[in-house]
Amino acid sequence: MSNDRLRDMDKHILGEIWTSQAAYDNLQYMCDDIGHRFAGSPLEHQAAEFLADRMRAYGLENVRLEEFPMASWERGECSLQLTAPVQQEISAIALPYCPSADFEAEVVDVGEGEIPDFERLSDRISGKIVFTDAETNKPGERKSHRIDKFNWAVERGARAIVYMNQNPGLLRITGSIPGTVARSSKGEDREAPIPGLGISFEAGKALRRLAKKGTPKLRINTTNRTYDSKSYNVIGEIVGTEKPDEVILLGGHYDGHDVAQGAGDDGAGTIVGVEAGRALAGLKGKLKRTVRVICFGAEEVGLLGAWHHAAEHKDSNFRYVMNLDGAGRGSGGSEQMTVSLMPELADYFEKLGRELPYTFIVKDELNSHSDHFPFAVRGIPNGTLNSSDSTAGMIGRGWGHTEADTFDKIDPRGLQMSAILCARLAVRLSEDEAYPGQNYSVAQVEEQLSTAGILDRQKQAGNFPPA
Repeated sequence: MSNDRLRDMDKHILGEIWTSQAAYDNLQYMCDDIGHRFAGSPLEHQAAEFLADRMRAYGLENVRLEEFPMASWERGECSLQLTAPVQQEISAIALPYCPSADFEAEVVDVGEGEIPDFERLSDRISGKIVFTDAETNKPGERKSHRIDKFNWAVERGARAIVYMNQNPGLLRITGSIPGTVARSSKGEDREAPIPGLGISFEAGKALRRLAKKGTPKLRINTTNRTYDSKSYNVIGEIVGTEKPDEVILLGGHYDGHDVAQGAGDDGAGTIVGVEAGRALAGLKGKLKRTVRVICFGAEEVGLLGAWHHAAEHKDSNFRYVMNLDGAGRGSGGSEQMTVSLMPELADYFEKLGRELPYTFIVKDELNSHSDHFPFAVRGIPNGTLNSSDSTAGMIGRGWGHTEADTFDKIDPRGLQMSAILCARLAVRLSEDEAYPGQNYSVAQVEEQLSTAGILDRQKQAGNFPPA
């Protein structure tokens, strides 16, 4: 790569993004003027049209909506009452795809809800309501996901599961729960087999204190609707001049949960990708390879947009997939790239950080709960660029998946710095003939999944080997 050529492109990117408020304005419009953008809802569809309009205005090529079928969900009433050892109403929300239900049952508290907790209490769970902490990981840690805990509860015969947020602030936690048929687009298949509810840290602590007085019982009454709908991936490109069939994919998910604006998860990451695309559109005719910006639909309910795009383009030559889930949060300067058990790529990005020069953290670990994963199971080089300073000291997702995931948490400089890094990395992924990324074989991916401890679950879900 010519240093002078790269320097000129960097100057364009830095000047274009650093002197513009476009990213901040676009995110504010998505949050304040459109709203929550729950997958399959009219607000998500409105956001798709807005993002496509922005891409066209910025000069991206081949802008289009990629439609796919899905099952959406609409919440109704939700009541959670403690009926023993005392009577008390608990503020709760149903989790997406929670079925309608009306029953009372005893509670089994599994604490953090890791697999040893479920195994220790396995003979007590059947017919009971499982009460568990939501995600308990601190930033940088890996612990069990909400869906893991849900599946363990179902496997042991639980009648429902109640999650307790781990961050104070009277914030009820949400997050989708899986249906009876993995990744089905039909409402009847997508509805969860048992109810799932979210409560606040404070309500959970009170429940645990009251439980010391006797065996707790809860009454759940909730009415919800799961229905057939559709979602869209929003796509725009800067087509390469020498090797246009080789694609660098940049993408965050624009859908959110219906309890908040979804500003940090993942409105910010989506807008980082669009802003990087805006800057890179000014380099049209200069990039060797194609940069494709994608705003994934329906991530929060099963990575549906990413699964669709990976399957529809399974014969495409993806050079690198850069997931932007979590990018653009915080004040900037704390970006990190997490590659999926690909040490050659970890070394490559560490080297790029020194050359830019803009040091960012590089990790090498695989998880299955964001939009990189449908590409990872196909052996495609991939990683997630996010920012780690927005929820320092908080547990799990921080503000994410609560009513507090709002636009006021976003710093314009954080958006700009992530977008600049994203665009500069995209240029190098486009131009560098010494780039070491290569597709992994089915056997190599199986080894990756096994090392990450998620092979059996992915096979059961039908995610591996991919169709």
